[in-house]
Amino acid sequence: MPRQIALYLCLAFILWLYARDRTSRPMTSNMLWIVLAWIMIIGSKPFSLWFGGGVAPETQDDYLEGSPLDRYVFLALIVVGLVALFRRKMAWGRLVSSNGWLVAFFLYYGISIFWSDYPFVAFKRWTKDLGNIVMILVVLTESDPIRAFEAVLARFAYFAVPLSTVFIKYFPEIGRYYNRWTWEPSFCGITTNKNELGGVLFVSGLYLLWDLFGRRDAAQPRRDRKDLLGRWALVAMLFWLLAVADSSTAVVCLIVGTGIILFTNRPQARKHLQHLGAYSLTFGIVVLLLYSAPGLSEAFFSLVGRNSTLTGRTDLWADLLKEPINPLLGAGYKSFWLGAGAEHMWAKYSFHPVQAHNGYLETYLNGGLIGASLLLAMIISAGGKLKQEMLQGSSFGTLRFAFLVVTVFYNWTEAMFNAMSLVWMVVLIAALNYRHRPLPSVQHAETRQVNLQLKSPAISRPTPLPRERKVLDPAYRK
Repeated sequence: MPRQIALYLCLAFILWLYARDRTSRPMTSNMLWIVLAWIMIIGSKPFSLWFGGGVAPETQDDYLEGSPLDRYVFLALIVVGLVALFRRKMAWGRLVSSNGWLVAFFLYYGISIFWSDYPFVAFKRWTKDLGNIVMILVVLTESDPIRAFEAVLARFAYFAVPLSTVFIKYFPEIGRYYNRWTWEPSFCGITTNKNELGGVLFVSGLYLLWDLFGRRDAAQPRRDRKDLLGRWALVAMLFWLLAVADSSTAVVCLIVGTGIILFTNRPQARKHLQHLGAYSLTFGIVVLLLYSAPGLSEAFFSLVGRNSTLTGRTDLWADLLKEPINPLLGAGYKSFWLGAGAEHMWAKYSFHPVQAHNGYLETYLNGGLIGASLLLAMIISAGGKLKQEMLQGSSFGTLRFAFLVVTVFYNWTEAMFNAMSLVWMVVLIAALNYRHRPLPSVQHAETRQVNLQLKSPAISRPTPLPRERKVLDPAYRK
């Protein structure tokens, strides 16, 4: 098939999916399109790369400066989001009280800018990270936040999965790249590398499978055949992409997340949710034993198609732990790879790493033991809140919990905490809690309307029936 026709068919399929969702998952306000634009940018290539205005960082100066076009686009979206939040009269105090550990984590990283060797660059990156919070709050202040999240996540999956399929198959100059040392092809789809593509795929896959299986109940209307065929077509494309991307971590994350969704939807699962903390502790101990026993770790890695060094990651981790940083405070927000640490690693490793390929180690390098402890406290606190939501029967709480668990696992081989990526975005969706109340003016208007209706003769108390009068009227009883 000519690639132009393949692209036109892909775009037509995406538009068809968008059109069908106008009734089942409507975008409840125009601001949701701003949120969708943000997620599309952080879940694909940088905005500048799509229009030829950016390049991959080949030198440390390139990595330090970044792209002015990307900076202005992010700033514009953040400003629009903040304006919307102020117009909606958001209760900032309630936000802080409901998300203590998350606020402490971001506040500490904001303070860490002061001991960074590059405070202005660190401040710009911290501001962009706060943009993720702004976009999530825009959704949480919608009239129906759950439907709004569904609408945004669905439309991103409709965009990411078909376009990645077409780019890899028909547009190799966009969807593929070659390893500079082995000259073997790798597949990136709408992203910049296969690891980012894996993150996009397992997040999109979890949502699509949750939508198909996770929230079906007797009260939900039966979907028509065309709608189901469209969704299964997306799932088939997603499985094909997982196969060609060769991202073992993404496959394991999708399997684990799907297992969580299917298990928690069983009627017998609620009694097990009471012991979620004990199960999590047991799982953590098993993981530690797996890594401490060489024979077990090698067997596990061979099962998922990786060697015991995780493609050289363990060597990089060992070298990073030897770097002379303040163990308590770290190098400052996203500052380790801006100075001497990056120079040492780039001189030793020809692939020029810009992350630790471990989210927890990356957090330690930039925030020290304090930053790593706050991150773990935020994750544990989020897990406890989501446990209560699932005990109350929240299907969307189940999806958020699955996001949290698999991203905790995903960050063992990739550093996605505090990154401008879809994986970090869903961590914040899982962790952030805010219940937006109606505006006071609306409440007062509704109260006045009810009071007027109560005073209206049209709804005055009807005349009691004879049997009621015997009870209510003492004179009648005499």
